[in-house]
Amino acid sequence: MDIIEFNYRIRDLIRSISQGLNQTLRVIIDSYGVTMVQMQVLVELDRCEICTIGDLADAIGSAPGNASAMCKTLEKKKLVTRTRNPEDERIVFVSLTEQGSDLLRGIEEELAASCNPLLAEYSDADFEVIINGMSKLQDVVNRLQSRR
Repeated sequence: MDIIEFNYRIRDLIRSISQGLNQTLRVIIDSYGVTMVQMQVLVELDRCEICTIGDLADAIGSAPGNASAMCKTLEKKKLVTRTRNPEDERIVFVSLTEQGSDLLRGIEEELAASCNPLLAEYSDADFEVIINGMSKLQDVVNRLQSRR
């Protein structure tokens, strides 16, 4: 397989998978009054506990200005707090509030209740095959990128 065919096939698969996951999540997330991108921010903050705007922007693939504006919106909803670094006021730390954490847990519980019965039809070995394949794809992409 050449790079052109590989690129088209992988892009089609990723787009289809992404759209399917987003449609599944959107039904639940919309009922909580947050967008998909805002949900990504909440998930990243849950992972890192306290992030800078720059780190958060990198994690969600956004420009720092866009991440900052999104955090302002989430702060108005009382889902995150933003705190300036007293040593360097250009740096802003962001963290989940208790309300933000509760919202995230609610979404996760609803998602689990909705999806786990279907996922139970698949074995751990099935999921390992998927994860191993995705890891191999990541390795191929990293090697292609490092050649530049």
